[in-house]
Amino acid sequence: MPKELTIQDVERLVDKFKIERYTYLILIAVCAIIIIVVSVISFIKGEWKTALSLMAPGGTIFFCLSRVFKIWDDIMNAFFNLKNKDNETN
Repeated sequence: MPKELTIQDVERLVDKFKIERYTYLILIAVCAIIIIVVSVISFIKGEWKTALSLMAPGGTIFFCLSRVFKIWDDIMNAFFNLKNKDNETN
């Protein structure tokens, strides 16, 4: 049988992924700024070729978002499993 999770275990999971979470969020913010700047410059200059340069930061944003959502999904699943076990015992 797996060990039952406690609130302290969930808090430890949140703290464990704090650096990774902030890293992904910073990367998302930087990529979003790059996309906005490049798109504004491309519209001002009328160059449509620069739209190709949006692919790399766009892909990075989607990758980082998927990782952040997976981290939070894992934590929420652990939290809700804890909640369901508490409800079953009451």
